[in-house]
Amino acid sequence: MVAGADRSTCSPDAVDSTQARGRAFLRHMRVTWAVITICIWLGAASFAGAQSGTAQRLNDRGLIEFTTEVGETLTLRLAGLEFPPDGAPGNALAMRYIDEQLAAASVSLVAQANRQDRYGHLIANIELGNGTLAEALVRSGFAMAYSWPDTRNEAASLMSLEAEAREARRGLWGSGIFAIRTPDVNTLALYLETVQIIEGRVISIGDTRDRVYLNFGFDYRTDFTVSIERRHVALFTEAGINPHDLVGRIVRVRGWILAINGPSISIDHPERLEILTP
Repeated sequence: MVAGADRSTCSPDAVDSTQARGRAFLRHMRVTWAVITICIWLGAASFAGAQSGTAQRLNDRGLIEFTTEVGETLTLRLAGLEFPPDGAPGNALAMRYIDEQLAAASVSLVAQANRQDRYGHLIANIELGNGTLAEALVRSGFAMAYSWPDTRNEAASLMSLEAEAREARRGLWGSGIFAIRTPDVNTLALYLETVQIIEGRVISIGDTRDRVYLNFGFDYRTDFTVSIERRHVALFTEAGINPHDLVGRIVRVRGWILAINGPSISIDHPERLEILTP
């Protein structure tokens, strides 16, 4: 009887039935995922353009909760800027400035469809009536212009406002919390795992199979370096920047400082690099 049961299980009819159920399951899953994808797209698209509503700061990382006139809420990240980290000097001042701006104006959400960060937050801006919240923060010196691969255009448009705030020593630029740092390794050791702006002369270029290195000292094992992955070099070339032509030139770079053979910043798009001398 065991043998008979085996023959029945392996009969052509049983195999056909199993395959049919499998095909039906796959069709069902494809339809389900298509519906989910469409719903996500429609949900994001519904926030495209400008919508009136109210906004309030959600946390000390600068996330904003926006509530539309029909009562829908969403969390957004302001595009193209960076605050002092939660708990760091200057963070409380920046967060207080956000609260003041949102309390003093009727606001509207300005967003493009389908723009979310990896945490699902909408990448957007808040229109205050006389400019955006991002512009106000950078102009007043409570945020610096800072780009991610998905906010390159927004950061580039804020650079001139940052320069004005820096020259006038407004906000955190006046207190030294924001500053243009030198490549001095002892100084940079104080700012590991923070976003900083470093200005200095490129001494040499290092090449490996995976990266191009801009060396700001004679010893790459201890001095400040900037690295660019090979797969990102084309973005710099398209912007008219050949990393190998930077030897001897003074540049300004912004990014997250890590301890990798001395203090190091990795950049993956040209908006993080300014060339100051020809």
